[in-house]
Formats: sequence, C-alpha cells, structure tokens
Amino acid sequence: MLYALMLGWALLYADRTSMYPLLSVIGPQLGISSTLAGSITSAYFLMYVLMQIPSGLAGDRWGLKRVLIVMFGIAGIGIAGIGLFGTSYLSLLLLSALHGLGAGAYYPACYGTMLSVVPPEKRGYSSGLIGIGMAFGILGGMAVSGPVFEWSGSFRAPFLILGIPTLLMLFVFRKYIPETKSGAQPSLSEYARLLKDPDIWKINLATFASLYGFWVAVTWGPTFLKAERGFSLSQAGLYTGLVALSAIPAGIGWGRLSDRIGRKKVAVIVLPASAFALYLITLVTSSPAIIAAFLLFGMFANSAFVPTMVSWIGDIVSTRYPRSMGAAIGFFNAFVMSSAIVAPLVSGLLRDVTSSLIPAIHTGCGIMALGTILLILTPGDRKDDRA
Repeated sequence: MLYALMLGWALLYADRTSMYPLLSVIGPQLGISSTLAGSITSAYFLMYVLMQIPSGLAGDRWGLKRVLIVMFGIAGIGIAGIGLFGTSYLSLLLLSALHGLGAGAYYPACYGTMLSVVPPEKRGYSSGLIGIGMAFGILGGMAVSGPVFEWSGSFRAPFLILGIPTLLMLFVFRKYIPETKSGAQPSLSEYARLLKDPDIWKINLATFASLYGFWVAVTWGPTFLKAERGFSLSQAGLYTGLVALSAIPAGIGWGRLSDRIGRKKVAVIVLPASAFALYLITLVTSSPAIIAAFLLFGMFANSAFVPTMVSWIGDIVSTRYPRSMGAAIGFFNAFVMSSAIVAPLVSGLLRDVTSSLIPAIHTGCGIMALGTILLILTPGDRKDDRA
C-alpha cells in the first residue's frame, strides 16, 4: 500500500513540477507577462485546494479508495490534455485547472488511508516514506521537462509523455489500496468541532508558512537561476529539482525522529532552518554553491517538513475525531496548499514590479520566520493525542 501511494505522489508531482522550468518559455511564446504565466500554476492549485475538503468528506462517506481512483483518472486526463491541446493561454489555464481538480483528491485519500491503517508510533516514518514520492516527482519533473522541450521544440511534449503513466496508475491503485470506509458517518457537530480546534489551526498556519517559502523556490527558482544567474533552462530546472534529492532521506529521518521525541520538537528545528536555507539561495552565484544551497533547502522544506506535521494532525484526529480523518486531512491540505495559489502570483507580481525575484524569495523567508514564531507558541505534543 505505502509503495503504491508513494508512486502515485511521484507521478502527480512530476506532472505538477514539469510546468515550472517551462514558465520562462511559455510566457514569451504566448506573449504573456510573468504574472499571467504564474497564474497557470495558480489555476492548478486553486482547483487543487478547492477539492481538498469535498474529497475528504466524500472519502469519509463513500470510501477513500473510490474517491482516489476516480479523481486520479481526471488528473491524468488533465495532464494528457495539456500535451494534446495546450496551445493557448486560455487552454493551458483550463486544462491546468482540470488537472488540479483531479489531483486535489489525492492528499486526503492518500494520507487519510495511511493514517487510518498505520498505528501512531509509525505514522511519522510512513508519512516520510510516502513523501519520497513527492521528492522523486519534483526531481523528475524539474530535471526532465527542460531537456524534453529542448529535444522536441514543444513545451507540450513533457505533459503528453507524463499523461501515459499517470493514467496507467489507476490499475495499481485498484489492486493495492485497501478500503477504509467507516460504517458510522461523522456528524455535523463533529466536523464543526474539528474546524474549530485551536491546535489544528496552529499546525495549519505554521505549515502554510513553510509551504509558502517552498513554492516560491520551486515555481520561480528555475526562472531566477536562468534570468538572474545565467544558467541554461536545463541547468536551472535540474538545480532547483535538487531540493528533492536531499528531501528523500530527510523526510524519513525527520518523520522517524518525530515518532520518537515528538512532533513539535522536530518542527521547531526544521522550519527556521528551511527559512535560512532559502535565504542563502539569493546570496550564492557559483554552480557548486547553488547546488549546495538547494540541497540544504531540500533537507528542511516541503517533503522533509510536512510528514511530521500531517502525522501531528493524524495524532490529534485519531483521538478526538476518529470518524473524520478524510475531512481533517482535506482541511489541512486545503489550507496549507493555498500557499501554492498565493506564492506564484505574489512572486510574479513582485518580479514585474522590481525586475528581480530576490524580493519575492526574501518575502518567503519572512513568512517562514513568522511560522516559526507560531510553532514556538503552540503547545507541545500531548500523550492522549499519541495514544
């Protein structure tokens, strides 16, 4: 089950991140501004975020496996559609949104399934293992889309290629993902208590801050390296994708450590370190230094940090709201992934205004610092939530 979920994440992240190195190409070819180019990725994340809570609710009611398979198929149609029909700004916007609509169900279905099956003492490790898929997907999408474009001469070619394995993944899910539907349906009052839980809100806000900085780096990192550091498109995509390389062992390591010493103790180390590494990216200029900065950032960013936070959410929900795991994970990811809507647009706007992406990256560092303060003010792990 865990390996199937990991592979699904790898494909969705490859589908998603293959767009980022191509933003510097899509903009000039279609004659659109950086803000409009950033809005293509924002359209994906808008639908992705909007689907989080509805898909979690649907999973609690009709089964997480069923929701996962149907919506993953829609995501596959969306990414293949970009490869076949994405010839204009409007078509890219709509097909990116369709892909986001389908992909939006994966997080609550994936982690809702895992958290329902895996015992608390193994959740951090299991989350980190699934997160390996995110890391491989980021690296693959970043590293491959540039060379495929340069070989084919078409920015649509990477999406067409990725559409095939994405659709084939449906057969893997059908065979290996267990059913987790509960016989008793959650009440509206239980959902209301979940949405008002102050501990859940604090964790969500801190994770939003972390992911804001991450999406600044990943969506606009290739353009920053190409336009302001003079690297080729292939180099820029590869160097940015290195965040995934160090995240592979880091995600498992931080997750396992959080199982042993507590979620908060790990989180208050990882988040400020991530902000510092992001800041370093704006200071270095040589290839070795840039590689080192992105590798360092990857040790503390998204795939390394989020497994600890989602496990923390799972600890709370399994005790307080055990019938609402899908909705809780959907709520968590909807809120934190709204950063992926805001960050590309704000960063593109700051670049249009200042002619540089450095102010956008510094803004991400500042938001992550605020998230660190919030974590410090959050109560530590409670034993009854880890039971």
